[in-house]
Amino acid sequence: MTKRYPDETLNHWADIYVARNVRGHGISLEAFLAYPHQMLDRVERIEAREFPEPKLHRCERRMEHSMRQRGAILIQKLWHGSRKRNRADAPLPSRR
Repeated sequence: MTKRYPDETLNHWADIYVARNVRGHGISLEAFLAYPHQMLDRVERIEAREFPEPKLHRCERRMEHSMRQRGAILIQKLWHGSRKRNRADAPLPSRR
């Protein structure tokens, strides 16, 4: 026997069902409506398995880390100024 759902609930979950392409993972609308949160978790786990994060080589991780550090240093210098005052920062002597 099919369970009856209010129109608002049915429209809400049916829109999510179509937007997330849950049917493409072999889940029927009735099964999705019975346990929508569990079915969405299942779809997310399947998608995560299909497209794993690429693993970086040690050299690439080291380079990425050093680039992040350099970027942080540059941002700090931009916002707070350089630590040392150099000749370019010194005021010019006035000639009267």
